[in-house]
Amino acid sequence: MLLAPEALDYSRVPPELGSHVGWLCLAVVVATLAWAATRMESVRRSLLALEDPRMFAVLRIGTALMTIQCFWNLHPYWRMLWSDEGLYDLEESRSRFGSSALMGWTPEDGFLDNWAVLKYLWGKHSLFYFWSAPDDVAWVMYAIFGVLLLYAAGVFSRVTGVISWLLVCSIYNHNGLYLEGTDTVYRTLWWVLIFARTGDAWSVDNWVRCKLLRRAGKLQEVGEPAQPGKQPVYRLVPSWPRYLIMAQLVAIYTATGIVKTGNVWAQGDALYYALNMDHFYRFEDWTQQVSAVFGTNMFRLMTWVTRWWEEHFAIAMLGAIVGFNLRHRDQPWFVAQDRPWRRWLGRLALVLGYLALYRIAVLAYPYVGELPKNQPEQVAIIVSEGVRRVHLYMGVVVPILVAVWFALGRWPLRLRKLTVDQAFVQRWLLGRRLWLGLGLIFHGFLILFMNIGMFPFIMLMVYVAWLRGEEIAAALHWVWRQARRTGLRRVLPASGERWFGPAQRPEDAPARGRTIPNALVVALGLLLLAIVYKRIGGDREVKGLVYAWLGLCAFVALVFRFLAPLLRRVFKNMSEVPRSAAPGGAPGLAGGALYRSVALGLVVWHFSAVALHLFPSSNVFSSWRSAARAVFGSYLSVTGTTQSWNMFAPNPPRANTFMKTVVVLADGTRWDIGYNSYSYRPFPWIYNDRMRKMHRRMIGKGKSYLRPWSFFVCRNWFIDYGTPAAKVETWRITTKIPTPEQVATKGWYRPKDLKATYELLETHACLKGGQLPAFMKQRYGVELDEADLKELETAREKAARLSEQRRRSWAARRDWGGEAKPRAAAIGAPAAVEPASAPEARGAEDEGGGGDGE
Repeated sequence: MLLAPEALDYSRVPPELGSHVGWLCLAVVVATLAWAATRMESVRRSLLALEDPRMFAVLRIGTALMTIQCFWNLHPYWRMLWSDEGLYDLEESRSRFGSSALMGWTPEDGFLDNWAVLKYLWGKHSLFYFWSAPDDVAWVMYAIFGVLLLYAAGVFSRVTGVISWLLVCSIYNHNGLYLEGTDTVYRTLWWVLIFARTGDAWSVDNWVRCKLLRRAGKLQEVGEPAQPGKQPVYRLVPSWPRYLIMAQLVAIYTATGIVKTGNVWAQGDALYYALNMDHFYRFEDWTQQVSAVFGTNMFRLMTWVTRWWEEHFAIAMLGAIVGFNLRHRDQPWFVAQDRPWRRWLGRLALVLGYLALYRIAVLAYPYVGELPKNQPEQVAIIVSEGVRRVHLYMGVVVPILVAVWFALGRWPLRLRKLTVDQAFVQRWLLGRRLWLGLGLIFHGFLILFMNIGMFPFIMLMVYVAWLRGEEIAAALHWVWRQARRTGLRRVLPASGERWFGPAQRPEDAPARGRTIPNALVVALGLLLLAIVYKRIGGDREVKGLVYAWLGLCAFVALVFRFLAPLLRRVFKNMSEVPRSAAPGGAPGLAGGALYRSVALGLVVWHFSAVALHLFPSSNVFSSWRSAARAVFGSYLSVTGTTQSWNMFAPNPPRANTFMKTVVVLADGTRWDIGYNSYSYRPFPWIYNDRMRKMHRRMIGKGKSYLRPWSFFVCRNWFIDYGTPAAKVETWRITTKIPTPEQVATKGWYRPKDLKATYELLETHACLKGGQLPAFMKQRYGVELDEADLKELETAREKAARLSEQRRRSWAARRDWGGEAKPRAAAIGAPAAVEPASAPEARGAEDEGGGGDGE
């Protein structure tokens, strides 16, 4: 009855429907955890395994170098974005972005105590709160580049990795005008990398380690058999950070795919419009000529394939899980786990979870897509067709595919020399060949034909996590041999062959610690789920329960670490971590019980926080989504992993938008200062100018930036020409992109010939905010008058009052006996405005994933 044609008002979700869908979502989660509980040893041997370290080495080098290029691309705008001569002066920057982080800091005293330092790091910390002059900003950036180079070289990689993450966050926490999807990928990748042992291969750290071991006669050279008392050149490292990066890639593609619900994507014209945006295409005129030929045929096919590939990219993770089972199903540890009751219980859990998911799709479909307004008949047709497709795919197609999968496992098809079995399907339909191959084509197309900066490059770098270290070593070894054959023999010494030799074998890795019984692991997981459920039920005081749960996990791990002999008598099945007797060996487990407990807890915590954050924001899920997200507090914002992937969603822009800034002098003379691709069209467009992104944000969702931008232009005009400007006007210029049908019939068009419409957005007089402040006059040698001296004195008095206020507020926070009243007073203070309430912070989140496609 919920989908009856007479109930066509899908803008409001019936309360009983929202509650019902919430329970079904909980059922899906419980079923998934139940299935994982039946395969607990597989979870350990995959997620908590050891592997070749050279994959992480490539990620370390590539991520560090690409981060340097990302910020060097912004070099022309360092002064505007981060200095006190830019959009915001030092006082305003501290208030807008750092008020929470600087609650325990004053200019006179520095940090008031150690807790103040932690508060600073926990908030939106930034070095530009302390060094904000343009020259200081430049030196800070160069120092950050130096640390990133040290990390790329693998010098004290664990330390420089953490420092690099803090420094990268230090840049991103200060002014979000320039942010795009590229930056979100960097931030999410850096957080995970600090937990990976990235310096155990192809690094200065490992070179020094091997040199010392070789001198002591304790190094097992590459290719030598394992010997007691000797350590290998390439030690195995924990795998779990790799799986987090793989899951992050799935989240990016799936999240951006499911929100592409507009009619432009359905018609297949999204690629045409994206390719013909003036801010994106690389080759002017040539792009339009190609679009006129392929816009209504090949481009549409590519659009549909891209959308399908993004929406279903999670199949690649399914393929990785299935591939792991196929590779290890004959090994003793897997056979011991795969008992009939476990197998069938796991299958039952998957079936029940799938049925709940099927029901969610049917009930929620009318509330998650775009529906026309005031057209009930068309709405009824759209909903009916959509629900019919859900029944077709989830009720018919998927069950048939599952049946075929099990049939191929029992009765493989043999076609002459080709055997079609489960391994064949996993390799060619579920595995990396198809899904990463399509991604290489997609991002390669972006690199060749669209000027969107570092986004496709950093996305391809994330692909490295889907490769094993030995595969990377083999590929680079082949390149090395080919290079030596082409005349580079003198540059590439033969001794370099050892860089690509085999790493430590899994069976040679030392077995450490004991496994915690599966029942306890499941119980801890259910406790976390109960806490989330309690928060959804309306209980806001769950923070203590969360800390208690974290402490309980650590306590259990410590008990099994230090009291294992005693517990062995209670849990008869608890034994040393077994080694595999199968050829090739099973993946050895990383660390001991304590390490594995912390790692598994972090993986579950991070995955749950990101999944809830990216869960569809439709009203049909709102009854529980926000409450569940609150359990994880400020984890995502503190770690820099807050993300949004609404790229070209629900539809791509179908018009070009530019910003025009006009300086008006006192005598009425008008000057267009340029700064947009409507005024200049460089060719070829090799260099990606971030100012175009910033302009689109300022005239779009970030109009709050227009005022500080206008004052910045006023000040620069005075510095450059020595005369004050009267006012600054900001205009929006719009040119409509012809439709694919128009260019197919009338021929290609020249972008510069499109008719432009002009709209005046805002006008700001160059009064107080646009005049040169006293501290800048001092910096540039401009003579100060009495008003300037008074301004400096007022600023000193204000800073002194603020410092005294912070001292009292911070002392009150530490005084537990009288905490409530002083803390309330501190919250009411003008300086205690949380950064999240600032318009800039909200604007950055609105487009956090590069909402217009970058």
